[in-house]
Amino acid sequence: MATNRVTAQDFYDYSKCPHRVYLNRFGNPAERLPLADFLNLLFERALLHERQAIAGLTYQCPSGETLAERAASTVKLMAAGVERIYQGVLLEPEYSGIPDLLERVDGGRSNFGDYFYKPLDIKSGSGYGNEAKGQLREDYGLQLFHYATLLAKIQGAFPPSGEILNKRGDRIDFRLDDFRQAYNEELPELRALISGAKTDRPALSPHCSNCQWWGYCEAVLTQSRDVTLLPDVGRSKQAILDAAGIRSIAQIPSFDFNSVKVKGIGPKTVDNLLKSARVFLSGQIEIFNRPDLPNPPLKIYMDFEDDPLQALIYLCGMWTEPAVNGQNFHALFGIDEAGEAQLWHDLQGFCAAIADQEYAVFHYSAYEKTKMNSLESKYGVVNKAALDLFKSRMIDLHTVIKRAVAVPVSGYSIKQIGAFVGHKYSVDDPGGAQSIVWFEEFQRDPSGIEIRDKLLTYNREDCLALKRVYEWLREL
Repeated sequence: MATNRVTAQDFYDYSKCPHRVYLNRFGNPAERLPLADFLNLLFERALLHERQAIAGLTYQCPSGETLAERAASTVKLMAAGVERIYQGVLLEPEYSGIPDLLERVDGGRSNFGDYFYKPLDIKSGSGYGNEAKGQLREDYGLQLFHYATLLAKIQGAFPPSGEILNKRGDRIDFRLDDFRQAYNEELPELRALISGAKTDRPALSPHCSNCQWWGYCEAVLTQSRDVTLLPDVGRSKQAILDAAGIRSIAQIPSFDFNSVKVKGIGPKTVDNLLKSARVFLSGQIEIFNRPDLPNPPLKIYMDFEDDPLQALIYLCGMWTEPAVNGQNFHALFGIDEAGEAQLWHDLQGFCAAIADQEYAVFHYSAYEKTKMNSLESKYGVVNKAALDLFKSRMIDLHTVIKRAVAVPVSGYSIKQIGAFVGHKYSVDDPGGAQSIVWFEEFQRDPSGIEIRDKLLTYNREDCLALKRVYEWLREL
């Protein structure tokens, strides 16, 4: 029965991929990949943050070896009215939860007296889905609601709120009733997956790269030619197409979208689906708007690297053709916030140095402009005219590709498009997550020149991928 209990972790996993919840119970362990380095880093940081968060708090821990013993001890601590319980176990036949903290709230009534307990979870994130809009993360809210539901069974009182202790040490209040409807809708789905009554199915998404079941799911998706292998077709569109009887990419070109209206799939989406399916099945590109790219005397291919776990931009790489100041690759590198400030100062110096030349700056997606705006807001501007000129000459090759050509790839990242046009990386699976692992490894030991070289190589190869993509687009 224990493996069939719904846990708070299940709500988190469900938010990433419902099929993961099923595989965690019924998948073949031999097909499970080792934990990715990036996830290990996240766990290490989360553990460190948790230790720091509880260091100044008064709490007691439940005793016992088994889950049942610790659950019984937790109830005893609650009955005794202790201020806080760390890693308390909340246990019911079909549900379980281990909140980081249970905190006593005086006032109100419970089975224990004129107090009750509310759940607190310690998270490495901010607690917000969109902090600017004040939108709380739903997966966090659902986990807190799950703990509150278990608490209500034990103490006879449902706590009106729970809290997240975030990465900044702030307490973020979650009004739990705001998550009641989502919880009640999701819970039956989870119970069906956990019991095996429902299996769901794989779907390609950005979360797949760090999932331990990706090796298994990739084979299933490839064999079935699943529709999520097409760009911009995620789980929601997969469900819509499935309801219309389309389960494979091979079915899309022959489906009569004019006669059969598919709810949620408009004319523009249909056009994109048909294009993507044709090029996927043929393996050939389809050009529908030849790009008119400039060919200036000086070309700059630019790529930023950042560590979102520290909100730190640590590398700006630029490949220039021809060479500027005797070199093609320019790596502006910083190990901490002071280094980030110097990186920004040096980048502005570069902008000023080439201000009298005819040039264009090629980058990929809105990422580079966003990071430049972030640095400008944080550290200010030395030479506004030169910086504004540089920004005005930035050209987003991702936008150019999307407007010009359909490519037989599952996504339009620089890694995928670069590989398609023949660019070679020196590592088998290059990615931003791995580069963050390398960077934090270098931070811990700046004498590790090999790690720094890996970071520079990774960045330089992204710049060269941009160069190859630019040349390919010019040849179309």
